[in-house]
Amino acid sequence: MTINKFSMFVAAVAAAGIVGTVPSWAGGTHGASKAPVFSFGEPGDAHHVSRTVEVTAGDMTFHIESLRIGESETIRFVVTNTDEIDHDFTVGPPELQAEHREEMMKMMESENGMAKMHDDANAVYLKPGETRELIWKFQNVADLEYACNVPGHYESGMKGRFQAAS
Repeated sequence: MTINKFSMFVAAVAAAGIVGTVPSWAGGTHGASKAPVFSFGEPGDAHHVSRTVEVTAGDMTFHIESLRIGESETIRFVVTNTDEIDHDFTVGPPELQAEHREEMMKMMESENGMAKMHDDANAVYLKPGETRELIWKFQNVADLEYACNVPGHYESGMKGRFQAAS
């Protein structure tokens, strides 16, 4: 990327108001090993988990409608895929969910598409029958959702909203 293109990219990101929230998978670095910076929280420490929430992914739903989350609460999500198809469980605001879906669509359209799917700091990818954990320390809960971003799944209703606990 040339300096001019890079400057234009930085300006566009700043104008979109997402500085500080761009995850590792935005911009084609899906699954990068460097921890991304999120405005809505960060990967949590297992020693600080306040509760465990079991989530079932199947029949194009998560079998939970919404969750009340306390500010700075650390939750262990234990996600089980009971379907015969792949799913993921991603935590983030709607605009980042949309970016993740777009990135996943590009990966699926590429050679070895499904083989490239993997976890991110704020997401777990599940094959049929798998159970995976995601530990997340929440911040700024007001505009967060959980979603499956495998192409077509979000649009089929595989999503839900987090609600701030009062």
